[in-house]
Amino acid sequence: MTSIIHCDIALNEDDCEKLLGIIQGNILKIAEALAGDLHWYSQNAQLVPDSFHIISIQPSDNNRFKMLYDFSWNLFNPCLDLNETFKRREEVMFQVTPGALVFEVIDNTRPSPADEL
Repeated sequence: MTSIIHCDIALNEDDCEKLLGIIQGNILKIAEALAGDLHWYSQNAQLVPDSFHIISIQPSDNNRFKMLYDFSWNLFNPCLDLNETFKRREEVMFQVTPGALVFEVIDNTRPSPADEL
């Protein structure tokens, strides 16, 4: 699965600081895809708004980069007396293409009962 940030960027851009600025300014556009399906943890799990923090961007090969990031999610269930916030660290690969950054996000949506059959 891919997530795209459309931006004015050259194909051979390799300045990690510039990429970090572009991604940080547009992170909300791809935040849900980067967080994945939090229902694996609980039906009550919620992404904490504006909690994404880019730790580093490292060049890989052929206009590809690895981004290490973290974010927080909250679990609230008054019946079980739960109100906890957790931090999760992940990494994702992305590629610089003309006019866009294309992220290679792993699809971790929970299968439906029909999919399991």
